[in-house]
Amino acid sequence: MNKLARLWFPFLVFLAFLSALFSSDLLVRELGTNLSVVAQNTFIYGVQIGVWLSAALLLNRLIEVFFWDGFVGTLSGRKVPRLPKDVTALALFILAGAGILATVFERSITGILATSGVASIIIGLALRNVILDMFIGLAIHVERPFKIGDWVQVHRNRRETHIVAKVIEINWRTTRLKTTHNNMIVVPNNVIGTSILTNYMEPKPHFRIDLPFLIDFEVNADRASRVLQAGVMAVAGENGILENPEPEVRLKEATLEGQLYEVRFFILPVHISPNESKDLVNRSILEHLQRSGIAPAQPKEEIYISKQSKRNLDTETDKDIYQLLSRTELFRNLSIDELMGVFSGMQRRELRQGDTLYRQGDKGDTMFLLLEGLLNSSIHVQGSEDPAKVESIKAGSHFGEETVMLGTQRPSTMQAATPAIIYEIAKDQMKEILARRGDLLSMLNEDIAMGSSKISTKRKAVTRKRKSPPKKSESKSKVQKAVQTFFNFI
Repeated sequence: MNKLARLWFPFLVFLAFLSALFSSDLLVRELGTNLSVVAQNTFIYGVQIGVWLSAALLLNRLIEVFFWDGFVGTLSGRKVPRLPKDVTALALFILAGAGILATVFERSITGILATSGVASIIIGLALRNVILDMFIGLAIHVERPFKIGDWVQVHRNRRETHIVAKVIEINWRTTRLKTTHNNMIVVPNNVIGTSILTNYMEPKPHFRIDLPFLIDFEVNADRASRVLQAGVMAVAGENGILENPEPEVRLKEATLEGQLYEVRFFILPVHISPNESKDLVNRSILEHLQRSGIAPAQPKEEIYISKQSKRNLDTETDKDIYQLLSRTELFRNLSIDELMGVFSGMQRRELRQGDTLYRQGDKGDTMFLLLEGLLNSSIHVQGSEDPAKVESIKAGSHFGEETVMLGTQRPSTMQAATPAIIYEIAKDQMKEILARRGDLLSMLNEDIAMGSSKISTKRKAVTRKRKSPPKKSESKSKVQKAVQTFFNFI
């Protein structure tokens, strides 16, 4: 109803002039005896001019009601400024004036159009940025990549010049942002239109913040993660820091100064700014670290004043080999005398890449300990041409215990994936240790069961894959082959 109220006056004016135009001849004849020729011509010209101007007025009102206030206003969710409406009205009345000159006064408008074209080019070049701002402002209102209240980041050429702020106003010339320092930044719309923009509140109203924490290597990773997690969870659910999605802690990387952890949490920017949330989380985590007796890692320098044990062990000396063996899962719980007794009878072997230590089905009465390098365990399944890889044996691992414990054949083929150093342990030596160490016996039994399960699983997978029907390939006709050959030749 409000739209019709805005349209009835220009519509009636246009209808009156249009009616007068169609009945102008009749009116002139009726009133001709009482009007001079000048008055008659003035009446005819006035009616024609009125039709053009009233038509421009009606068209402008239609565009204003249905396009600017109806379409654009509904999309943007806010009142459209007067500037684009006035520009539209000016363009329509200029066209109406040109129509009056061409039809009413029968004047050529070619020169006027040429002059106005040159003037338009000059004005357009002078106001290029202003016009660009207006059109990009219109695009922002239509596309709505962000809205008032959203936190955004405008990416610039360098990271330190990026703008992170809250949108407080969007108009046809500029976009106004409010930073965390309570400063207002006025950004021309053409800058936003040519920049990459991150909206932290889309597609969901929350976004993630990452805080780095550097903890010393002496602190176990599980313990550090536990304390950091407790620190961030202590403030979750308050002041816009969310409990869901749940905050998390990840070990990002190991640096020269310590282990770098990344604390991730989500915030609602409508309740708390990024800097305020960082302050709360940092304070809470530092408090938990202090109460747990953990200090963030700092740059450090090690100075050796007295003689210390070697930092890098050498596999060529018995003393260093003994230390390396004492760190393995197989021997780490043995006493010094027990380890020395086993070590004295062990045989060192070196393998080149691609060398085969033993093959599936071989007999043996020894087990092995891999000191350096990497080995691959594989099996041959009947009916399959290629061997199937079961697992990779890493440095510090032991293998081959099934022949010592059960007296069976080698269940898989062991081949060096890289140059490797291994130690071979005889059956008699292991029996002496196993007779005294029940914990070691239980561990080897579990390893045998686990290894057998891996081999069985791999064998079933290979057999199932071999028995599955192959996919049928479509055979090509002679014509298809000829066409393909022709195009391949081209």
